[in-house]
Amino acid sequence: MSRQKFTAILLPQDEGGYQVFFPYYPGCITDGDTVEEALANGKDALEGILRAGAGESDPDPVPPYVLASHVLVSEVDIEVPENLVERTAIAASEEARRDVV
Repeated sequence: MSRQKFTAILLPQDEGGYQVFFPYYPGCITDGDTVEEALANGKDALEGILRAGAGESDPDPVPPYVLASHVLVSEVDIEVPENLVERTAIAASEEARRDVV
């Protein structure tokens, strides 16, 4: 086996902890309570996906750009139609009620 670096993206979660995903393996998503735990869980998940793929008779090749040379994160300030803002607020409120139950 050889070693290769993969870009991992971590997103802080509202309830705490971090979600981690890999842009070139969009189905590989996991989380952890800390950055370290999320990365360790992500590493385990991605290794499992790669091992499973290696066992296939015709595995998909590893994408050629698994490591981004840099990742930029920013935010944008945009105009959002009022009806979308209202629907988002309603959906968030309904989700919060489901979490309480």
